[in-house]
Amino acid sequence: MLYTARSFNKDTYNQYDNYAKEKIINFLVMRGHLIINDKEDYNHDLVTKKNGILYYFELEVKIGYPFTSKNDYRFDTVSFLGRKKRLHDINPFYYLIICKETSCVLFCSSDNIFKDKYLQKLTVNTNNRKGDDQMYRVPISICNFFKI
Repeated sequence: MLYTARSFNKDTYNQYDNYAKEKIINFLVMRGHLIINDKEDYNHDLVTKKNGILYYFELEVKIGYPFTSKNDYRFDTVSFLGRKKRLHDINPFYYLIICKETSCVLFCSSDNIFKDKYLQKLTVNTNNRKGDDQMYRVPISICNFFKI
């Protein structure tokens, strides 16, 4: 495999998938969204409908780098997983990163993420992922934040 850090990590998935979905589903339902699909089918994490429009979401949980807004986010860029581009090619989506410590959500439209100018090949070395991968490093200025 060219990008070895892309391997699926079942432990991480089991630890955070339900947590992220519960948080975001509750938030969206309170704002008038109808949940169309939240089952694991290896496509978008969540599909909703509001006012006749379908919305697609990818969810990620971030720990160890707490943030409450753009003002205290530690980095000038946000790293989005390159392997998610295949989902953008199916249906553009909102990519949400939930801060576990603060319940703040950083989000960006995949239309703004998956651009060649943001693509970088990185060597990843974390507890859960090791090896080469592609990431899209997007300026924090084009991301948005909200608190759950």
